[in-house]
Amino acid sequence: MKGRLVSLGLALVLLCGCAGPAAGDTFLAGGARSRCAALLEREKPRLDDLLYGRVPQGPAVDPSWFNDAAFVGDSVSVMLEYYNNSTHALGNPAFFCVESLNPRNAMRAEAGSPRLPEWPKGSGERPLLQDGIAQSGASKIYVMLGINSISGGVDNALRDLVTLIDLIQASSPQAAILIQPVTPMTSDSPRADDILNNWLIQDYDQALIQVCRDHGWYYVDVYQIMADEYGALWAEYSGDKSMGIHMNFAGAAAWADYLLTHVPIALR
Repeated sequence: MKGRLVSLGLALVLLCGCAGPAAGDTFLAGGARSRCAALLEREKPRLDDLLYGRVPQGPAVDPSWFNDAAFVGDSVSVMLEYYNNSTHALGNPAFFCVESLNPRNAMRAEAGSPRLPEWPKGSGERPLLQDGIAQSGASKIYVMLGINSISGGVDNALRDLVTLIDLIQASSPQAAILIQPVTPMTSDSPRADDILNNWLIQDYDQALIQVCRDHGWYYVDVYQIMADEYGALWAEYSGDKSMGIHMNFAGAAAWADYLLTHVPIALR
């Protein structure tokens, strides 16, 4: 990643005619300096994409942009799938989402296991996760996994996630990886306990940012629109009282709107 960033910076310098001062010069000529400043400012979101992983807000893309995307997730993402099936707010992406999915059981399951998502939809077939994604031809792969593995320890959950994505990338080497953080639980979630709670979710998500930086993955921070001022899931976005984890259609709509306006510049 550092090499890509250096190359981009060098290209900007050369493009704006400010390759550096000649011997004895202290400052760039005013015109060259201003051209560099303007170009660097314009490219800053792209630099942030490369350096920090976080995807900045931008103009909304057309829903068809997601037609060659794949979404990998557990029951939280199933609601996004249901919402999109009803509205096509995100076009026609491939969804590889199933209840209780986590990186470890995805890697351990054999083809045909009910733990794996069905692909193609309606076929009754359940290939290995990485094989199904490769079959879909996705060039952008969104991953949100962790709510079912954080209870085993944040470090273990992150390690399993990286291993799974390595398998996915081996089968889809040209695809971009876009990571979505785990979304929060409601403040009164009956599921909250010592091994799964909003504090641990925040710890996992913060560590996930660094994982994205280390691996050159994009970090699409949907958490920020789902969490209230106390770090809990907004009550109006909650779709279940028994767990306080899953979204309703209002939450899924906010989620889809966020995705439409947070697309990496390099992928637009």
